[in-house]
Amino acid sequence: MIQRMYVGPAIPGVIKQGTVLLGDLPKGLAEVVGKVSCIKNLVVPIEGATAAVQALKKQGSVEQVSFGKVLDYVRGGSQDEI
Repeated sequence: MIQRMYVGPAIPGVIKQGTVLLGDLPKGLAEVVGKVSCIKNLVVPIEGATAAVQALKKQGSVEQVSFGKVLDYVRGGSQDEI
């Protein structure tokens, strides 16, 4: 079974940053993906988690932009797609 890690911001009641996932996305997270599809950019293979976390620090990276969009969603802001 493939292990993945969520490196995005915490989504209250849904998922915390650093959560390791096995198999399909949890139902609550899958529902949020329907609203903010860029969350998929923040669910990375476990072996790529370190690189993804480093990419979060790089201005304009897919991971950094996706993190910002998910954070906007969490704060009740824009749900624009990436």
